[in-house]
Amino acid sequence: MKRNVRYLFGAALVFLALAEVLCEDLAALSGLSVSVRRLLVCAGFLFDLFFTAQFLVGLYTASLNRKTRRYFAGEGGWIDFLAAVPLLVLYSGPAMFGIAAGGVCLLPGVLRMSAGLRFLRFLKLFRLRRAPARGKSAAAFLVSVLIAAGSLLGPALSGAGGAEKHVIDTYFSAAFRLSSGSEDIGREIREYSRTEPDLLLVKQKAAALYSRYDAVYYNTYYGGADYLYLRSGTLDFYFSLKTLAAGEARRGISHFCVLAALFSAFFIYVRVSKKS
Repeated sequence: MKRNVRYLFGAALVFLALAEVLCEDLAALSGLSVSVRRLLVCAGFLFDLFFTAQFLVGLYTASLNRKTRRYFAGEGGWIDFLAAVPLLVLYSGPAMFGIAAGGVCLLPGVLRMSAGLRFLRFLKLFRLRRAPARGKSAAAFLVSVLIAAGSLLGPALSGAGGAEKHVIDTYFSAAFRLSSGSEDIGREIREYSRTEPDLLLVKQKAAALYSRYDAVYYNTYYGGADYLYLRSGTLDFYFSLKTLAAGEARRGISHFCVLAALFSAFFIYVRVSKKS
């Protein structure tokens, strides 16, 4: 009975941790407020902190009983490590520092890695003891390799970095052109804003020459990682990065769906193996 309760509790935590990753992508895609996105980042940090503590306790207990190798190889300790420690160090920990600094730390490539590594925890939840030993080991290893490759190489192969560089270079060019334009800078900026929806604010010596939204809207929906600040001449430009974030979110959701399909196929294989 206690074992079943622990299993259900662990399954619920894994499911919630995965749901948190998906919700972060959905929040970026739908443009939710900064406060909601901060809550999601805090939730992810707590999940990673809990799973890291769980790994450390398991490792300490195994070392006391001189079963460290058995814990890593036979009891899934390597999954506990991969699905917790790298995420705490590379994503949720730095994201919490970003929040403490007054912004929202958005690292979409690492977020996709987070989804893949958290999916690995499902390998421990499946009860594979009745499945053929060879089949179960081969399937688990294959799924692990696919997940690791997709999580680590997927962000690098998506081409998102090149698109981001192109957009930022475009903003730099526009800022330089507007700052070196005619005397009627305000009119040129307003004309440019009609064709560039990501232009948020232009200031000259702390005075606003153009603003797409009011201060309340900026405080509610824009954190430190949601805009790009550029200075050219006497002008300060603020460009929205939410279009880029939405594109990354779409790729992240697609990546999540591929992982879910892969694990669904693995789950079906396990169930069929148990019946045969």
